[in-house]
Amino acid sequence: MNPPVTHSPPRPDFGMAEGDRQTRRTWVGLFVIALLIRGAWGVAYMSRAAEPTALEFPDEEQYWRMAVSLRNGEGLRDELGFQATRMPLYPGFLALFAGMDSGIMVARVVQWFIGALGSVFAAGLAATVFDSRRIGTLAGLIFACDPFFIFFSSLLLTETLFVTLLCGLWWSIVRVWRREGLRLRTWIVVGIVSALCIYTRESSVGLVILAMMITVAIKRFQRKAVIGMLLAGSLVCTALCPWALRNHRVLGSWCWMTTRGGISLYDGVRPGAIGESDLGDVKQMSAVQGLSEKQWDEYFRGEAFRLIREDPGRIASLALAKIGRMWNPVPNVETYRSTWVRLVAAVWMFPIMLLALIGVVAWPMTRKPNGWKCVLLLLLPAIYLTLLHALFVGSVRYRLAAMPMLEILSAYALAAVILGRRPRLPEGRSE
Repeated sequence: MNPPVTHSPPRPDFGMAEGDRQTRRTWVGLFVIALLIRGAWGVAYMSRAAEPTALEFPDEEQYWRMAVSLRNGEGLRDELGFQATRMPLYPGFLALFAGMDSGIMVARVVQWFIGALGSVFAAGLAATVFDSRRIGTLAGLIFACDPFFIFFSSLLLTETLFVTLLCGLWWSIVRVWRREGLRLRTWIVVGIVSALCIYTRESSVGLVILAMMITVAIKRFQRKAVIGMLLAGSLVCTALCPWALRNHRVLGSWCWMTTRGGISLYDGVRPGAIGESDLGDVKQMSAVQGLSEKQWDEYFRGEAFRLIREDPGRIASLALAKIGRMWNPVPNVETYRSTWVRLVAAVWMFPIMLLALIGVVAWPMTRKPNGWKCVLLLLLPAIYLTLLHALFVGSVRYRLAAMPMLEILSAYALAAVILGRRPRLPEGRSE
């Protein structure tokens, strides 16, 4: 008598896991942990300040000024009266709270929720890449406990929102190459989240394009993948049209991004530059007084390219200083260089970077299909942002968008190498 044939249940897709209750409980737990940590730090941060609603950094003051201006019906005006110096999503988000008596505090609280959601997205991305809830949970915990993410969650800067959006975008992209067929819905999500990333930070446009191109390459340029990429790209272009039309109306000329690119580039290569930002004196230059917003941008852009052409050796040397500032394990800002702060930052960053390096080396050595492609996708933000800020100014805050992907590699190294539990790597199905 033949034994009955049994079939093992299919492995759940932990990246989606709509019906997996344990996975949902894990994600909820990660969200709560991340939220409690951010809330505890945020309360302490505001309580030790002389004024709980005080803004610490110039960019915070500019974003809030623009939010108040938008709330008052005056458009996105900065301190100079310019109207297109920032992408509108983050000032628009802050404008929701600008009319409140404690609007700054409320905005910070909402950002704690956004940052906590980022830990869930990081966990989902890691779980989808490795087909392992364990690694997803580790990645989410690392994200939740990252002291840099915790600190920035209480600042009115784009970091918290952008990092969360980028994790969501990478999660969607990985789902594209893991699945068969065209999957229009997934590509539509990629297009929408890509547009949100660009509407938060214009510098992400190149990263979005590269991510889509690598995704199509991973799918071996199959027709359906190319169609999906074109669909996502069309959604991004369509989403940018209202912003470009608005800029044409207020500036008198087309501007698909912002008028900040010129001065940002000049800030990175200006005479006497050491890699950090110093726009105080630059904005007061006599050469730009009386210029329109568009002329201002064109002047600084032209001067920046002139300086690059005239002294490429200085620019190359300066690039190394900027990269050093960007990947400095400890903060560069003098007010956050106490012994305690530097100790916490170093104790966090050195193990994370070492584990990420182990993950980069160990993963492809497993010789599983698509191993090196996934490593490339996870390293892409770090590579892109390093090259970008080798030209623009360097700062610890500009590496934050790359850290979730490096922390995912760290989670893999922690689980696979140190704990000795390697996940079954996805083989990547062809269409």
